[in-house]
Amino acid sequence: MNDIETLTASGEMQQFVAFTRKYQQSPDLQARAETDPRAVLSEHDIQVPPNQDVRIVANTAETFNVVLPPDPNAVLADEDLLAVAGGAASGPKTASCFISCILTFS
Repeated sequence: MNDIETLTASGEMQQFVAFTRKYQQSPDLQARAETDPRAVLSEHDIQVPPNQDVRIVANTAETFNVVLPPDPNAVLADEDLLAVAGGAASGPKTASCFISCILTFS
């Protein structure tokens, strides 16, 4: 099973899509997401590893945000190196980057 099939099968993609819809319809949720994005995501069963920063940004009529994958030339920490298998990363970081990119361009 590839990463896209895994995300779809696990329900993570549906969680992000559902969260996006709620976010777009709720100014209260948007305000809370600015001040405590980790808690807001957790409320929607979206977990972010504790050692990662998290920001929620939305495109507007005035601003278009582009989410890029991590720099492949960056020096990786030992735990990041352990997550690499055969030159392709897998796990929550890959999933979150993939979902961020999909949501950014949808």
